[in-house]
Amino acid sequence: MTAPYVSPPGVGIDHLLRQGNARVADRIALIDDQGSITYRDAEQASNRLARWLAARGVRRGDRVALILPNGTAFIVVELAILRLGAVKVPLNIRFAAPEVLYALADCAPAVLIATPDYARRVEAERARLPSLGGVMTVGGEAVGATRYEEIVASGDASPLPAVPYGDNDPLLIRYTGGTTGRPKGVVHTHRSYVAVVLDVVRENALVEGDVALHLGHLSHGLNFMWPAWYLLGATQVLRERFDATATWADFARHRVTWVYMVPTMIHMLLEGAPGADDRPADVSSLRCFTYASAPMPVPLLRRAIARFGNIFTQVYTLSEAPVITTMMRPHEHLETENECGPRLGSVGREVPTFALRLLDEQGRDVAPGAVGEIAVRSINNMAGYWNLPEETARTLVDGWLRTGDMARRASDGFLHLADRKKDIVITGGFNVWPKEVEDALLGHPDVAEAAVVGAPDEKWGEIVVAYVVARAGRTPSADALVARCAELLADYKKPRRVHFVDALPLTPVGKVSRANLRERARGGA
Repeated sequence: MTAPYVSPPGVGIDHLLRQGNARVADRIALIDDQGSITYRDAEQASNRLARWLAARGVRRGDRVALILPNGTAFIVVELAILRLGAVKVPLNIRFAAPEVLYALADCAPAVLIATPDYARRVEAERARLPSLGGVMTVGGEAVGATRYEEIVASGDASPLPAVPYGDNDPLLIRYTGGTTGRPKGVVHTHRSYVAVVLDVVRENALVEGDVALHLGHLSHGLNFMWPAWYLLGATQVLRERFDATATWADFARHRVTWVYMVPTMIHMLLEGAPGADDRPADVSSLRCFTYASAPMPVPLLRRAIARFGNIFTQVYTLSEAPVITTMMRPHEHLETENECGPRLGSVGREVPTFALRLLDEQGRDVAPGAVGEIAVRSINNMAGYWNLPEETARTLVDGWLRTGDMARRASDGFLHLADRKKDIVITGGFNVWPKEVEDALLGHPDVAEAAVVGAPDEKWGEIVVAYVVARAGRTPSADALVARCAELLADYKKPRRVHFVDALPLTPVGKVSRANLRERARGGA
């Protein structure tokens, strides 16, 4: 991942992210649950933090991990990291301690910036993290940690000299689920990251006057998106958690123009309060309502369009090929049918910066209308998985990224997802790999076998369902197994239903038949 040449300083992501301050320094840049901050304030805070990081020895290419809730501090921290040419590693705030420790051991960060709770958990395991030279906390204190608030409040706020970088140098490592049950670090370079950010600006037709409301976590897909509004000098509203009533209020109070939600949030927005479909809240400023990250039930989409108007944009994407792989724009949300089903069930067509193919098991293009695995080629594609060369080689084949997602292309050119070749469960917009839940269940002394699948759910899109075979003479309780998963995994990964069975169904070659279990789960059994 070393560039054959070095780009001149000042033309990359750091240059882009300084444009908001250069143009509209006194405009409100960020609003969170605690208050607001101007572009000038954010510039000065990030410069002070960058100087603190540099004094701790952080240099170009070093990793700096952060595990923070949505808020102005998250953005300021990332600005500081990028200004040093370092690699940002934003971790999911809902990761359980073992997941956080695994990711930290894998990426070997020089510094961790975290909430006090996570900082304390990491401190207890510090011996496992020899690379970690410093810890900073946001929102409280922890033994041995520096307070973020003290560093950004005073001191030299002048910018450090621009850091030269290689276009193919890593800029971001984003940990996502893995087929091995461990998170995988998806690596994006300066080249791919800037390409993604500019895609967001172009495909969403963003402008300086936008007000974006961010309800998903900034370590997820929004990590590629917040810089798009920031470089334009727009305003971004950052919420730590989704609340339907508060969201209706935000629409009106802040004159929101753009919002992204997973289908679960849209369901809660429409159902969250009596008469939600007919609320008089002013949403006239809203021009773009983006949904992604999970299957959108067509009836729910129809209800949303009836309430907000046809301002919806569907996006299909993945961490390895972000963040707008395919798109269905508002004018393409039509009540038409084709051989693949209703247009409203489509994920749209690939954007111009992506080439997309549907492949069979031999890597050949499938016949028109047939189901094939989605493969994409783009400057936006990841460079690979951190420390996983074999996994990288299986995913990036001859320049094409094999997504593992199956789809059909209708005669009108629109893509319809058929199934996921990988058995991932998407619940509330979060990805859950069955094996990591199965591993947690199998660690219980009363469990002999376990298999996990997803089942459709009106609220969450899908829920995690576990099928468990108990050890002879043992009688584990569902509550005990769910509690064990909650201790080891993020809360959204724990099973919502546990079924005890005498044996797991097998395929003719002796593998667990997930298709059989999915059918059972759909029926509630």
